[in-house]
Amino acid sequence: AALQSLYLATNALSGTVPDSLGSLAALQFLFLNSNSLSRTVPDSLGSLAALQSLNLANNGLSGTVPDSLGSLAALQSLQLGFNSLSGTVPDSLGSLAALQFLFLNSNSLSRTVPDSLGTALLYLWVSDNQLTSWSSNSVCSLIATGSLTACVLDNNPFTCPLPSCASVCAATCK
Repeated sequence: AALQSLYLATNALSGTVPDSLGSLAALQFLFLNSNSLSRTVPDSLGSLAALQSLNLANNGLSGTVPDSLGSLAALQSLQLGFNSLSGTVPDSLGSLAALQFLFLNSNSLSRTVPDSLGTALLYLWVSDNQLTSWSSNSVCSLIATGSLTACVLDNNPFTCPLPSCASVCAATCK
């Protein structure tokens, strides 16, 4: 039987996230959170077509959020918070129709909140980054329909104006 779940959270692991994990075709759950992993999130993880949950939070990861993660059609939960990731939030994440939980908080992500986010999104946590722009109303639409139940975008240096729902997400601007 092929490996479907890999839970190695809180195991004092160090080193890098192996590229070879991308070859585990049947993998549905990958939890490597709360370790001391470093370097980048491998592009190869974008080939895990069956992946439903990816948790690499609370490590020492740097570099960017790979665009390849936007091809994970089955992904329901993406947790990359509490790392040192930089660059932008990839627009490709907006194509993840099954995504319900997006946690990118406490990194150094910059520029803008993505123009589109999946319609299944329940929780959006992108606080404590370096985001400066948010012009799309896609998040507001999700709030208005009641599907997005938690939205936290505080502690970002946003430039005014912000969408009408910004206060619901605790976002402020200068």
